[in-house]
Amino acid sequence: METRKEIIEKLTQLLTRNYDAENGYREAVEDVDDPKLKKFFKTYVEQRYKFGHDLKGEIKNLGGDAGKGKGTSVTGDLHRKWMSLKKAISSNNEEAILEECRKGEMTIWGDYNEALAINDLPPSTNSLLRNHKTKIDEAIFQLMELKAEYA
Repeated sequence: METRKEIIEKLTQLLTRNYDAENGYREAVEDVDDPKLKKFFKTYVEQRYKFGHDLKGEIKNLGGDAGKGKGTSVTGDLHRKWMSLKKAISSNNEEAILEECRKGEMTIWGDYNEALAINDLPPSTNSLLRNHKTKIDEAIFQLMELKAEYA
């Protein structure tokens, strides 16, 4: 049986990953010129902001300190730097940015799968994570479709 502490730690990790995603999408908004892509990325900035608040609320409900997950991770910071470098040398800026966003989504998708595999998740936590993961699945699909358009 997983302890409440372990569940809170995993939720805190997800909170940090969502901050990473929010910041990555925010940078993507700045890095593209296409209004359609700007709107697309802004939608995901807002979604990940909401995910962060959802996770903070769940962490608090479980007795944890939601402030511990605040900020971005070193891995996320490095990924965004890589996105910037790739954008600078790529002849197809939009396609490169979409691919890097897809890679980021695949990382967070795996983290959500790990969290959902925890035994004895409280029903509210399970429901929240499943809802987020469904939306992440949709984001991955949309990113792949858009990438094909810009290839």
